[in-house]
Order: sequence, then C-alpha cells, then structure tokens
Amino acid sequence: MKKITIFLTTAFFASVCGFEAQADSYKYTPYIGADYTFAQTDAEGFEPKHHAGGLYIGSDYSKYFSTELFAHQSSRAKNNGHTGDIRTSYYNYGLDILAYLPIGAEDRFSLLATAGIGEYVYKTKFSPTDRHDEHGYGYRFGGGAKYAFNEHWQTRLIARYVNFDKLSGYDHATEYGFGVEYHF
Repeated sequence: MKKITIFLTTAFFASVCGFEAQADSYKYTPYIGADYTFAQTDAEGFEPKHHAGGLYIGSDYSKYFSTELFAHQSSRAKNNGHTGDIRTSYYNYGLDILAYLPIGAEDRFSLLATAGIGEYVYKTKFSPTDRHDEHGYGYRFGGGAKYAFNEHWQTRLIARYVNFDKLSGYDHATEYGFGVEYHF
C-alpha cells in the first residue's frame, strides 16, 4: 500500500514539474472535482453493484492533456451469493491520465480518453462474523465526454473498464461516472 502511494505521489509531482515548461504556450490550470460513480463488479459467485462518491485533484497542461489523483468510497451493497447474503463495499485511490479531443470552434465540448492505475480495497462480509478484505491494483481504461460551461466550471461523463490484479475474489469492474469540476 505504501509503495503505490509513493509511486502515485511521485508520478503526479513529476508530471507537474515536467510539463511546467509548456506553460508558455498554454495556461497551466489546476482543478478540483467531485463525482458520482456507479460500479458493477464481476466477482466469484456474485456481481456487486455499488454507488460511490469521490474527489479528484488534477492539472491541465494543455487543452489536450491532464493528470489527476482520485479517491472514491462506495456504499454497502447487499448481494445474493452461493452461500447466502454477502455485503460488500470498496474504496480506491490512484492516478489517471486524460487525453482530450476538443470539438467545435470554442473548444467547450471535448471527447476524452483515460488510462490509470489505482489501489482497490474490497471489504466483504459473508456473515456477522466472517469478514474478508481484498487489496489489489486496478488498471483503468475508459472514455467519455467533457463540457466547459465557462473557464472555471466543467462537467464530464466517463465510462471505464477496470481490470484487477492481485484480487483473488474479483475479476474486473465497469464504472460509469458523472463529475463536476472547478478550474482555478
């Protein structure tokens, strides 16, 4: 857990410093956002569906590229599995890279593609006394659209596929998110 945190923090700050040289041709813009995510996970014997809220901070380096750190916390989901009722929840955090394709004369609307990595922690409760936590990495790939209301407020829709690594009971997830962000 400490290794991925150190890696993500280093990668984020290295990207900020590395792209500062491009600030002459484009105004470097940090931003903060909040989002809602609906996630459907493929697990062994059941398919949990979660609603999650999240925060992210990022920076635009050009109108075509940005990076961001994210964190989400889900609600608890009740599932019917082979052994009876199963309750699950998760949280995640990580780093995403986003690429934009502006459309239109004013560049208010953009198509986007995203890739990233995060740590996912699933908490599974099979019965009142049987609990299990799974820690692993999720490799995130997705696409969507973004709309700028003005120079400060933007909104976005993103669909992602997440492939899990080192999560024995979970294979992959599909996430659908809606976010609102403020650019400084």
